[in-house]
Amino acid sequence: MSSSSSAPARRRGPLRGVVFDMDGTLTVPVIDFPAMYREVLGGEAAYAAAREAGGGAVDILHCIEAWGPDEQRRAYEAIARFERDGLDRLQIMPGASELCGFLDARQIRRGLITRNVKDAVDLFHQRFGIVCGKRAGAFTCLLDETGRYGPHDSLPEDVKPDFMVSSLPEVLSVLEEHFDLAPVSVAESRI
Repeated sequence: MSSSSSAPARRRGPLRGVVFDMDGTLTVPVIDFPAMYREVLGGEAAYAAAREAGGGAVDILHCIEAWGPDEQRRAYEAIARFERDGLDRLQIMPGASELCGFLDARQIRRGLITRNVKDAVDLFHQRFGIVCGKRAGAFTCLLDETGRYGPHDSLPEDVKPDFMVSSLPEVLSVLEEHFDLAPVSVAESRI
């Protein structure tokens, strides 16, 4: 939300970091998600049923997790193909470079949260020279619910997260164990 009207002055809190999504935020959306959903789910009728069950939205990964191993493999292969096809058309969102430069100049950390395949994230970093996560000085935590990324030690050093968890409740333990969680005053918490 943007506001240029004159609102009552209030003390501004510190901005410690910004977390971005990729598709539609830092990059122009290029994947035809409805086509991908139709292929993965098995056609227009299945896609319509998933939209209805989701209140108009489809969480394709949530749908897939209930399937058998062979169906999951086929679905993930289709998703990976759609994302690979989108790599050639990957474009940075207008204003993203300037915004990231602004944050860098003020040493404000950036994070990236996305469901994109690793190749798309790597190409984004290489093509546009924008870093997020560890490369931007932030701590990173990988949510790996199914163990698909293998043991933490097996991940390449340049992308190895600081922490790896198998569920969101585990993040609470990571935060409590590894970070100073002193309360922030109300004035500081408003960004």
